[in-house]
Amino acid sequence: MNSAPLKKTVDFLLFGAVFIAICAVALSIETNLLLGIPLNHPAVYIFIFGSTILQYNLHYLFKKGIGLLSDRDTWSARNRITQKILICLGAVLIAISVGWLESRHFVVMVVLALLASLYSLPLLPFKRRRLKEYGLLKITLLSLEWTLVTVWFPADQYGIDPTSYWLVFVRRFIFMFVLCLSFDIRDMQSDFKAGIRTMPVRLGKNTAYKVADWGLILFTLLSIWQLTHSGNFIFFHAMVLSALVTKWMVEQTKKSDSEYLYLAGVDGMMLLQALLVAIGTI
Repeated sequence: MNSAPLKKTVDFLLFGAVFIAICAVALSIETNLLLGIPLNHPAVYIFIFGSTILQYNLHYLFKKGIGLLSDRDTWSARNRITQKILICLGAVLIAISVGWLESRHFVVMVVLALLASLYSLPLLPFKRRRLKEYGLLKITLLSLEWTLVTVWFPADQYGIDPTSYWLVFVRRFIFMFVLCLSFDIRDMQSDFKAGIRTMPVRLGKNTAYKVADWGLILFTLLSIWQLTHSGNFIFFHAMVLSALVTKWMVEQTKKSDSEYLYLAGVDGMMLLQALLVAIGTI
């Protein structure tokens, strides 16, 4: 059986950032379910999907490096036209959906877009560096951006007071921090050579894994706290199972640095968590 077409499809979904864009939409829908609010207008999810595809493909289109360091780098180098088409698709999706967004969100969206650009492109003044080259700032901003897009953005469409969903916000930030930290651990050798002092580079791989474990423990403790105040066992079970599977997935990364394991497995924890919450609400 010829697996070449299947591999091409998987590569397109993972390396073309289609899968992670789906994960972003899924997490956004999860926020609505957790807060018990109706789903947003489809334009909100179209905007999130388009923005994610645009940002990730722009990042790899302009990525500079010595040689082809990974499967994703290889795919990116060989599929420039596909990447440019995906970038155009993302821009079109943003353009057709932005009219349905609340006007008060435009300033925040512009700031997020600016941060995303500074993350990928050497636009900072003086040293012409990217935000991702500032290790601790990189993981904090990336986790915060994911949290703003998938929690604040869908919730604020209904004008909900942020103090009413702070727990969902903080827990999502911790969850995304753990996932981002896993990627930083994988990249610690290349980051060290590039002079990027990420948490794993500063603390070492073993300590970084312990930080990830403590993050998942704190994630679980916040879920227990929510259970004691809401009595919602459905969401509690979803969060605990999500934490356990994420812990298992992080353990698998200790055995392999496969690009597929990270992009389908680690990133896939976002989709898994959203599915667990959705199944619980059926």
